[in-house]
Amino acid sequence: MEPDVPDSPALTASKTAFYGLIGSGLVGRDPFDRRSFSGISYYFFNECRRQGLLLGAAGCELEGWRKWLLLALSFHRRKALWRMRYYLDSRYRDQLTRILAARVPQDRRIGTLLQIGAMFDGAGLLQKDAYNTSYHDGNIAMRLRSPYGARGFDERRASRALDYERKVAQKMDRVFVMGDYLARSFEEDLGVPPHRIVNISHGANLDEIPVPDPGKNYAAQEVLFVAVEFERKGGSVLLPAFQRVRQKMPGAVLHVIGVRGDPPPHLPLENVRWHGFKRKEIPEEAAVIEDLYRRCSVFVLPSFYEPFGISVSEAMLYGIAPIITGDWGVAEKVVPGVSGLHVKAGDEDGLAAALDELLSDPAKAEAYGKAARQRGLDRFTWPAVVKKLGLALQAMHEEAPLSSSRH
Repeated sequence: MEPDVPDSPALTASKTAFYGLIGSGLVGRDPFDRRSFSGISYYFFNECRRQGLLLGAAGCELEGWRKWLLLALSFHRRKALWRMRYYLDSRYRDQLTRILAARVPQDRRIGTLLQIGAMFDGAGLLQKDAYNTSYHDGNIAMRLRSPYGARGFDERRASRALDYERKVAQKMDRVFVMGDYLARSFEEDLGVPPHRIVNISHGANLDEIPVPDPGKNYAAQEVLFVAVEFERKGGSVLLPAFQRVRQKMPGAVLHVIGVRGDPPPHLPLENVRWHGFKRKEIPEEAAVIEDLYRRCSVFVLPSFYEPFGISVSEAMLYGIAPIITGDWGVAEKVVPGVSGLHVKAGDEDGLAAALDELLSDPAKAEAYGKAARQRGLDRFTWPAVVKKLGLALQAMHEEAPLSSSRH
């Protein structure tokens, strides 16, 4: 995407305004594409623009012979490992940095850069002193600790990827994160001083905050599971757990949405409705998503690895009682016994028990659903997140000057 620098007065609206950067096939090349960064980029940058914080934004991806050469050098017969080896190779990241260096406008009115993730080294892309900041839903240290996220990734490559992200993180004047779990990782794993780490949370990827349905039927034994990556999100554990619940409640229905392709033939599918991949930008598909959020009384996401799970926030704002993995950053979303339930990743017995608990007790599902909605309104909307970002940027500017900000 070409650099986007709006004319004055937007550029002079706020001294805390920033220029945004995004890049790679892993995160996305277009800051305003609904597919970039799991949809976060579109909502985040648009809300920053609405609140007068965004001066412009650029993105990029590696293309041409350089891409194909690096793909060949990264080859592995297992596609998932090939993908990780390619995207986490420092040569790939250095190429993205060079491309972005040519795309960031050298404009004296730009004093702050904010990059999404750590797929490139954005610090110093401006030809003058500037504040360098970043925004993250996870990092490589968290992923490497996951029993799912880095299977088979060899130690040498993992060490290099970790070193790269440590180098990038330690250059940042502020590292903005989506939760406390991730904040601790940046401090303990990547060596970022705690005063440079700010938890601003994240929003739900909804064009409008849904109006609560006063007639929502919490006695409906309908469960919603949203996942593009079926295995990582715990789908292979959920399906047999759900069938165990159906022995007691034969009318229960599980809705699966977001997964591309056909359902797995080796797993039980009785009373499972497979809706496939749906896109919010297509009205007919958005209507299916909306209907499922309105109909279901329980939302489940038993992921093996889940930094934050945007779909959980969306479900909460629709007033659905959530059952989620009680680990990683996503655990912070739900207060167990108040606004939902936690389960252990891979625990089929625990997941079946949690489903049984909520599907057999509509009053409890309703209480959790309403508490989840209020928690979502308080913490997981983009206007609230960007307001926190603006205050954090202002505080950064008011502290030590650039020459001493990294010491």
